[in-house]
Amino acid sequence: MTTVTARQCAAKWGISPARARHILAPLTPQGRDTATGAMLYDQDEAEAARAAMPGQGRRTDLKTRD
Repeated sequence: MTTVTARQCAAKWGISPARARHILAPLTPQGRDTATGAMLYDQDEAEAARAAMPGQGRRTDLKTRD
C-alpha cells in the first residue's frame, strides 16, 4: 500500500493543500508521517475520493431573459 499526504495530493492535483485536506477528510488516515506529522492516506482511496467529488457546477447567472 502506497501512502500520501494532503500536501502531496495537492501538488499532484494542482490544488491548494487546504482543498486537498477537504477532499481527504472523509477518509481514515493510515498513520502519520514521522518527519512532518502529516496524516498519511492510502493513495488509491485518495484518488477515489478525488474522482467522487462533484464538478464546479453550472452557472445560473448567465440565463437569457425571455
